[in-house]
Amino acid sequence: MDGLVGARRALKVTVPWAGSGAGWAAGWDVTRPGRGRRPSVCLYTPSVDPSGMGAHMLDLTAEFLPQVAVSVMCWPTVPGRRVLERAAALGATPLALPHPRDPSFAEVIVRFLEEEPAEVFHVHVATGREDFDGARAARRAGVPAVVQTLHLPWLLSDRGKQRPFFRALQEVDHLIAVSQAQRATYERIGVPAGRLTTVPNGIRARGPAPGRRAARQALGLGPDQPVVMTIGRLTVMKGQCYLIDSVPDLAAQFPGLAVLVFGHGHLQGRLEVQASALGVEGVVRLLGHRSDARLLLDAADVFVLPSRHEGMPLVALEAMEAGLPVVATRVIGSAEVVADGQTGLLVPPQDPAALGGALARLLGDPGLRARYGDAGRRRYLEHFTSERMAQQTMTVYQQVLQRVPVGLRGSG
Repeated sequence: MDGLVGARRALKVTVPWAGSGAGWAAGWDVTRPGRGRRPSVCLYTPSVDPSGMGAHMLDLTAEFLPQVAVSVMCWPTVPGRRVLERAAALGATPLALPHPRDPSFAEVIVRFLEEEPAEVFHVHVATGREDFDGARAARRAGVPAVVQTLHLPWLLSDRGKQRPFFRALQEVDHLIAVSQAQRATYERIGVPAGRLTTVPNGIRARGPAPGRRAARQALGLGPDQPVVMTIGRLTVMKGQCYLIDSVPDLAAQFPGLAVLVFGHGHLQGRLEVQASALGVEGVVRLLGHRSDARLLLDAADVFVLPSRHEGMPLVALEAMEAGLPVVATRVIGSAEVVADGQTGLLVPPQDPAALGGALARLLGDPGLRARYGDAGRRRYLEHFTSERMAQQTMTVYQQVLQRVPVGLRGSG
């Protein structure tokens, strides 16, 4: 296994937001020689760019440790390596996988799980067509329970593309959806309702934040400048082009407006050309990936998410946790996060005029922004914490393991 497992930590780094999994793991009656009664989970994704998916896995890791042993597997692309490094810092055991089409891919997973046995192999995918047989490798290694979280809705109309999805499910015991509307898209293509559990996304609290003044200074913004922010990969799905289309009218109404776009992606050049063609290249700032983007939410007046579709957007939850009002499109996932007219405003997708109108309404009314922001933070605390998400995920693990014959629970 030398060289396969990156940066194993002999000592765990103390993380102030690490969770308290003891209460949830107490009912997990699993024994394994040499491990006492400490349960073990392996979190795996085949994603090339595990951005929000990776954050979800890391929040589960932080909540499960130290009462649950956690390992994290992914392909070491630039975003994947960030996930592995953060997992190691939390105290998890990371594994940098070869390319999913590498002939050794499955064998690497099997060998790792034979050395670091797990009771649960938890797969994280967008729609499930991209599993690359990770679940099958886990079965070969003797893992008794395989759970899979689907992070995006099934929106494909080609029925032929359902075949690889259902083929990948052959080794999966149970599926988790991250929102109710997203779950319904899988039930419509034939996934039995009894094989699905909805566990809405949750996020950890970000901890000490810089505050408005310091965040704005870090970004070179004035104290009274109107600021709109969005965070997300620069892809068609995230819809930043519709936000940029709305900017000329907004800039005419709000002098000094800054529209901050955090994230990396293949559309960077196209979005730059679009902003220039509209004459708003000085207003729209494409800032790339920044590890401190969540802290810099303090610089914004309004957060906007112009997506064409989502599963359940973590960045909207992060904005609500930071006390910001959110303007989002009325699409799967976002519509279950933003309470329209209470924590923000929902608008039709792919509609720059409606998006701009909602942003203008909030930019022009500081009192409304404050009320929506306060309500959004309360909504986050009541419904969308990572502790709640981890508790519900652990319940799924327990239910799946209860169906496994006792003699197989410690196999591997």
